[in-house]
Amino acid sequence: MTPPTDRDRIRLSLSREEAWIAHDALLDAGEAAADAGDDAPAQCRPIRRIESGRALTPDGAELLRDALVDYLGDAPVRDRAPGRALLGRVDDAVESSDRSASAADSNA
Repeated sequence: MTPPTDRDRIRLSLSREEAWIAHDALLDAGEAAADAGDDAPAQCRPIRRIESGRALTPDGAELLRDALVDYLGDAPVRDRAPGRALLGRVDDAVESSDRSASAADSNA
């Protein structure tokens, strides 16, 4: 089931374990961006939202999805199954958000 969205925000219900995996994935992606010369990695914004239990922006959800894809390639074994489950939910939410945005644009 796709998580509900409100005002273009994507609300994900994360277990404590999933929140840690999301945090690790985004932190790794942010460090890679900083190493590549980005002074303010965009991955920091969704980390703050996840830590405070707030809904993600569509861009933040896409950053999380991309970070999870990269992270799960070399993730510790304990993170792989819950990380894949989280990735599936985030991917569904991003796709649903994209469809909603496309439908809103075509109705305008």
